Order: sequence, then C-alpha cells, then structure tokens
Amino acid sequence: MVQSTNKLFILTVAVFASAIVSVISYGMQPALAQAAENATGSPEQSDGQVFGSAFDTFVNADPQGYGVYDQRNSSTFSPGEDIILYIEPVGFEYGTIVEGSDSLYTINFSADFVISDTEGNVLAGQQGLPVSEITSHHQNKEVFIPFTISQTSPFPAGNYVITYTIHDSNSGNSFDVVKEITIAED
Repeated sequence: MVQSTNKLFILTVAVFASAIVSVISYGMQPALAQAAENATGSPEQSDGQVFGSAFDTFVNADPQGYGVYDQRNSSTFSPGEDIILYIEPVGFEYGTIVEGSDSLYTINFSADFVISDTEGNVLAGQQGLPVSEITSHHQNKEVFIPFTISQTSPFPAGNYVITYTIHDSNSGNSFDVVKEITIAED
C-alpha cells in the first residue's frame, strides 16, 4: 500500500510539471488612478503609492480591457479548465526612452508562479515569464494583467494554493497575489 501511495504522489507531481502556462499580454485604457490602500507588496514609489495589486479576481474568459471582464463566482475549477486571474497593478514605475524629440514611457512586468498543496509543498511553477512591455506617449495608469494557467494534463482533484509574483522591471519591486483554488472531481 505504501508503494502505490508513493507512485500516486510521483504521478501527481508529473501532472503538475506538465501544465503549460500562457501569459496573455497586458492591456491598458486611458488613465484613472486606482486607490493604493488595497495594494499589497513592495516599497512606496515617488508618488507615495505602493507597488501591488489594487484588485485581482478570477475571471471566466480573457478580459477585453481594463475593468472589462466576466468575474468568476468561484475558485473551483474543473479538471483541464483554464485558470485565469485578472490583476490591476498600481504603484509601478515608468521607464523613459527618447525617440528623436519625443519621450516615450515604458511599463515592463514579468511574473513567476508556484502551485503548492495546502501544506505548502511546492508541486510546480515557472519563473521569469514576460507579462507585458508597454510603450506609450503617456504615463498610463489603467493597466491590467490577465494571467492564464492552462491545464494541458488535468490537475488531480483537490485543494491547491497558487502564488503569483509580479515583478516591475523599471523599479525592481515585486508583489505576490496568493489564491486558493479547488480542482473538482471529474
């Protein structure tokens, strides 16, 4: 009986290791600043805002723009179903590039994720995923990050914790979004 339990654990890890992540590019709309009091994470920027997530939620489909999403009412997913997280980052810094006489602004994010069981044992993850590279004539504030984890091999039924880490390349700061999910019985 102990041997079959060990084989099941190895199979579970292999299934998670085969999960493919697709990170869909950024989105942005004209600016309206988000309140920073809900932000979590890193040091204050020069404007007093903390780099973090002003809002994040699971969604049913790819968001169509900043604030344009179909919010999911549950953190329970079917085996094989995409897990899509919508994130509104705040407090990020801008890079500046000069093209001729124009100054352009850049926003650059990358991401990591880790999937763990409820006891904190890491089952799978990836690091350094490019999330967005925005170049704009304006310092856009309304930016969103849709982050999709695709189950190419369905995860086993159970409870898991996904830790998403978003990195701001311009400031070097990062923040985490921690979400508990359940994969339902098939």
